[in-house]
Amino acid sequence: MFDHEPSLPIAQAKVINRKLSVELYGQLMYGKMINRTVFIDGGLKSNPYFEEVLNNFDHYRSLYDLIGYELVMRDGFAYIRTSDGIDARDDLARNIQGLLLVLFRGALELGFTMDVLLKDSAGLSNIHIEEIGKAEDKVEVLIACGMKSGMLMEHIKKLETRAIAYRNGRGNLVLSESGAAFFDDLLGEGDLDV
Repeated sequence: MFDHEPSLPIAQAKVINRKLSVELYGQLMYGKMINRTVFIDGGLKSNPYFEEVLNNFDHYRSLYDLIGYELVMRDGFAYIRTSDGIDARDDLARNIQGLLLVLFRGALELGFTMDVLLKDSAGLSNIHIEEIGKAEDKVEVLIACGMKSGMLMEHIKKLETRAIAYRNGRGNLVLSESGAAFFDDLLGEGDLDV
């Protein structure tokens, strides 16, 4: 440093994990939710992708904005949507809402509380899901939501693929943070009577 230059503090830039950033991009572009926790080795663990987004949110928000997306951070999860407000994933969103509606109504009809899909220690077994899927009114909801087949078990994979739900240690279906938030959105819209 020269004698005539003032001594300025050097700002420490946050370090972006390149490997996580590349993998994160692939997941977000595929439509996957990035949840605070992920089920690994028999239990819920902190999700390194969520931590990466959380710790560098402003950087990622700017980056995704440059390529035409909005990075959205909600309580416990992150996802992207098109920044112009027109999202080609509307059909998928309608499918997911329909699936959540069917699962929760069915769970209540089977005598469970809503917690069955919200607590890692519980979850719905495939037997329960199949039983829910047999009801004619549930099949009608699925078809009305744009699903060609009214077979509930065929569509459950959409929730798992997008990290909206996962299988717990017993193999039961449980909603992740994003799934629980989408369910809360359904309750807020009045689409589900409980």
